[in-house]
Amino acid sequence: MTIALSIQDVHVTLGHNEVLKGVSLDAAPGEFVTLLGASGSGKTTLLNVIAGLQHVHRGHVLFDGQSVERRPPRKRKVGVVFQSYALFPRMSVGENVAFPLRAAGRPKAERRRIAQEMLDLVDLGGMADRTTDSLSGGQQQRVALARALAANPGILLLDEPMAALDKQLRERMQVEIKRIQQRVGITTLSVTHDQAEAMTMSDRVAIMHHGRLIQVDTPEQLYRRPVNEYVASFLGEANLFPADGQGPLGSGMTDRATGTAVIRPEDLVVLDPRQGADRWHVRGVVSLLSFQGSRFRLELATPGGQTVVCSLPPHTDVSLLLPGSEATLGCAEPRHVHIIDTTEAGRLVELAA
Repeated sequence: MTIALSIQDVHVTLGHNEVLKGVSLDAAPGEFVTLLGASGSGKTTLLNVIAGLQHVHRGHVLFDGQSVERRPPRKRKVGVVFQSYALFPRMSVGENVAFPLRAAGRPKAERRRIAQEMLDLVDLGGMADRTTDSLSGGQQQRVALARALAANPGILLLDEPMAALDKQLRERMQVEIKRIQQRVGITTLSVTHDQAEAMTMSDRVAIMHHGRLIQVDTPEQLYRRPVNEYVASFLGEANLFPADGQGPLGSGMTDRATGTAVIRPEDLVVLDPRQGADRWHVRGVVSLLSFQGSRFRLELATPGGQTVVCSLPPHTDVSLLLPGSEATLGCAEPRHVHIIDTTEAGRLVELAA
C-alpha cells in the first residue's frame, strides 16, 4: 500500500510565531520528496503535521483525497524514522522491529515473521536477537527503518535520518535508504538541511524558507534553474553576477535578459581576453586568489569599481590569475547561464521574509 499525499494551504502558529504560512505540496504514490531548508524554516513542523503530531490551524492534509486532520497518529498508517532512531534499549533488534505490530495486537508468530522479513529487507537478517546497543550507527538506523516499515504504512517520514552518522557512512546510507524505498515503493517525505543528501535521494526537493515553500522541483532543475538567489545559494555553490547592463556582466547576455546571472563553479572558466567580445564575460583585476580544496576563491576588482567574488573549479589553470593581473572569466557552456528575473526574484524573497 502506498498513498498519494496532498498538503493544501496549511498554516501552523506556535505561540505568537507563524511557523507554516500557507504551505501546499503534493507527493505522488511512491515518490521520494525531501524538505530542504535551514533550521527554523518549518520543515520538521510540516513533517509533524503529516504524522498527526502537530495540529493544523488552517488548511488541509489529504491521504488519497481523504482529509486526515482529525485522524489520530495511530490511525494514519504513517511510519516515522526519528533523528535519534528512538530504539528501545531493553528490547532485542527483532522486538524493536515488531513493536508496532505488538501494539496493534497482531499474533506473536505473525510479528516474528514480519520482523524477520523487514530485517532481511534492510540486510540485517541475522541480527534479530542482538541488542540495539551492540549495533553501529548505520545498523541502528536500518533497524529504525525496518520498524517504521513493519506495519505496512502508506507514507514513510524521515526526520534528519543521517544527522547522527559520520560523512562516509552518511553517503553510503543515502544510497541504501533510496534502494529500500524504491524496492518497497512507498511514498516518502524526508527532512534535511544537507544539500547533497537531498539531491542524492530525492525525486523532487522542496526548498523551505521562513515557513514557506520557495521552489519544488527535481534536483537538477533546482540546481540549474533556481527561482531566486536564496535557492541558488542554498543548493550548492553559486556564482551570482548582475545582468542589468550596469554591473560587471559583459556583452552577449544583457541583450536577452536582466536580473541576476547564476553560474555554477564547474561552468566558470578563464578566457583569453579576446574571447569575451561576443559571449558572456566578466573582466577585472585579480585582487585575491585562494585554494579551498574543492574550489578556488577569486576576487576581481572590475573597471566599474565593484568587487566580484566567485568560485572556480579546482582544475582551473591559475597561471593567468596572478594578483594584480587582468583576467576575463566566461561560461564554458553558455546554456548553463541562468538568469533570475529581478522582479520575480524580489517578489519571492519578499514573500519569504
